[in-house]
Amino acid sequence: MITTICLIILVFAILHKPAGRLLDSLKGVDWKKFSDSAWLRIKQFAYKAGRGATRILLIFYYTLTGEQLTTLEKALLYAGIIYIAVPHDLLPRRIFGLLGLVDDAAVGAWVYDRIRKNISPAVLQKAEDTLNEWFGAEKVRGTDVRRVD
Repeated sequence: MITTICLIILVFAILHKPAGRLLDSLKGVDWKKFSDSAWLRIKQFAYKAGRGATRILLIFYYTLTGEQLTTLEKALLYAGIIYIAVPHDLLPRRIFGLLGLVDDAAVGAWVYDRIRKNISPAVLQKAEDTLNEWFGAEKVRGTDVRRVD
């Protein structure tokens, strides 16, 4: 139910429509539980989609688990993760191919634009650390990309 509400809020937000009652229904939600669910979806997605496509989902996830977010921002982040990671969306990749990827990318870019002020350097570092753990260190001009403190 919460997933459906978040996805509807995402649609309303994209269409610039108010979602006050829906947002009210999310007050008191245990976002830890839903971020754990999102984590499992991201892991399943990662091994099929690869490093590049997974990066944005990890950024969304680590931002979602942060402290200073509004209910709307949490709903948008969660919905963005689910929309991109779950193969059954408005334009399924399996049926629509490239067009199915384009709608996922558009949703990802839109959500990113809405929450980018909440993306800290620590979030970006956590995302890169996780990508390195899952896919190995990324090579840039013949050197390993390593954590910079």
